[in-house]
Amino acid sequence: MSHSLSNPAQLVVEDWGLLDYRQAFDRQADLVQSHLVGQGVDTLVLVEHPPTVTLGRRGSEADLRFAEPVYSIRGVSLQSINRGGLATAHEPGQLVAYPVLALQRKDVRWFARTFLGAIVSLLGDYGLEGRLKDGEPGVWVNDRKICSFGIALKKWVCSHGIALNVNNDLTTFDMIIPCGRPQEIVTSMARELGGELPMAELRERFVGNFAEAFDYCPVNLETAAIRE
Repeated sequence: MSHSLSNPAQLVVEDWGLLDYRQAFDRQADLVQSHLVGQGVDTLVLVEHPPTVTLGRRGSEADLRFAEPVYSIRGVSLQSINRGGLATAHEPGQLVAYPVLALQRKDVRWFARTFLGAIVSLLGDYGLEGRLKDGEPGVWVNDRKICSFGIALKKWVCSHGIALNVNNDLTTFDMIIPCGRPQEIVTSMARELGGELPMAELRERFVGNFAEAFDYCPVNLETAAIRE
């Protein structure tokens, strides 16, 4: 952000575990509202979701491969939300990260580039070369999409974020047209590396990379007790 390197701002890290998408959406809204009334703290949420398809502000039925009733029949939640972008999918085994921050540097492109750069650094920690594409939100490995990106801004308070495919089986992605590109191939870290990764370690590495990229000092909180 624009913090002093000698005195980085605190970043509260909350791990919400496996949580219904709509519940997480509402919790994010509460965090945003706290910022808007001057009572918020910059927060990085880590979470996983049951199988869910989300449609961003530009998304429509054209981004779905099936009629809407099919999704509920198959146990997949279908959600229209306020982030940018088209359709993406969530499954257990993803690293989903929602930073709810008051942006001090009012430059959305810089924020997106820096955020995705933290993902590229994380992939590099595991021997994968992540790439960004001009004008296309996300990260690719070997020309296969491995991370989705989409944020919402309200008076320069951001929410939503990234979904990095780690150990998820990718089946929910078969139900959408990712980013409006029918030929897009989606992959995961486990698929690229040939085995599952330890999620706790990966989350910790990501928090470190994110905090370094934005000059934060992360503070971990166990929120199961705090928010229930």
